Amino acid sequence: MIEADAKKVLEAVLFSTADVLTPKQIGKVLGNTTPAQVSHLVDSLNDEYQRTNRTFRIEPVAHGYQMRTLPIYKTWIRKLEPLKPLRLTQPALEILSIVAYRQPVTRAVVQNLRGVDASHGLRALLEKKLIRIVGKDKAPGRPILYGTSRGFLSLFNLNDLRDLPTIDELDLSPTPGDPRTELAQEAS
Repeated sequence: MIEADAKKVLEAVLFSTADVLTPKQIGKVLGNTTPAQVSHLVDSLNDEYQRTNRTFRIEPVAHGYQMRTLPIYKTWIRKLEPLKPLRLTQPALEILSIVAYRQPVTRAVVQNLRGVDASHGLRALLEKKLIRIVGKDKAPGRPILYGTSRGFLSLFNLNDLRDLPTIDELDLSPTPGDPRTELAQEAS
């Protein structure tokens, strides 16, 4: 396929889906195209979009690519069709954090770290496709191992888990109104 035609097909495929497409998936659609060639086509299209002042780009997300509107246009887009926010409870966020930073991880490890049952939270995160089953542990009973999904990477706009902030980069200091602040003040 000629590069100009391949770029048109790539653009059409990415416009037609809300999913993240991997270079391998794109390569199959384009026919015998390597991930390096896909990357070259994406870069070429993004150069064209920038040169012609387009309102969108092809972004690397979750080890793949997705067509996304530039962030400066989100206000107008939300006026047309407000996004339904993904609702996660505090326990679900805690479980998701543990899975993200400790993966692959078993339910028992999550429960041990949290001190309470994690079954419901893990099930909810599986249903929302933010985590996935990645295998079974070698421990007795062969417990299920959980890891984050491509949906997790996409939701948090990460290309790879290495893009997660490190523990040192996170501001974990208590804020006013946080029970930890009150406990720290009482202790001093």
